[in-house]
Amino acid sequence: MKPNRFVFVALGLLIVLTVFVGVRMSSLSEEVTEIQQWNTANSRLRDSVQLLTKRLDSLRSQMPGLGEYMTTIQLHAAKLWFAAKALNWNLAKFELDELEETMQASEALHVTRNNVNVSPLLQSVRETQLPMMRKAVEAKELKTFKTLYAQTLEACNGCHHAAGYGFIHVITPLAPPVTNQQWESGAN
Repeated sequence: MKPNRFVFVALGLLIVLTVFVGVRMSSLSEEVTEIQQWNTANSRLRDSVQLLTKRLDSLRSQMPGLGEYMTTIQLHAAKLWFAAKALNWNLAKFELDELEETMQASEALHVTRNNVNVSPLLQSVRETQLPMMRKAVEAKELKTFKTLYAQTLEACNGCHHAAGYGFIHVITPLAPPVTNQQWESGAN
């Protein structure tokens, strides 16, 4: 009788162990499935990040640099000059707004040239010189505007010099930057 009891106990333990192993195997199978799903999601996320990085790099390569912004600033400054000189104060205000907008965009680049951070210098001109010119434009004071315009060009040239680009020396324009624009206010 004792051997039968031993066999039954062993058989019972074997059944319990088999059930336990089966349940555990099922649980492990679910965990493996979850890990595979996580790996798939992680792989997709990694692929998405790589794709976004490529797109961001592409956009960065298309973004204008400081030189392009400076050329646009120079164009708006010249147009501002001829608008004010022709007493077209609406056009002068418009060009002043465009000038300010372009300066803000170039500030956002946070460019450093020859250890000179250009953004604070642009910001300084934008926050000091442009508001004074705006007052002269709003007051329609050509003489004051001309003085402030000259001071603004001095500030620009001071920045060029400080950043190691003293060979870029901007002057009051001698001829209109474009020939297909009417400067006089008769078109208003």
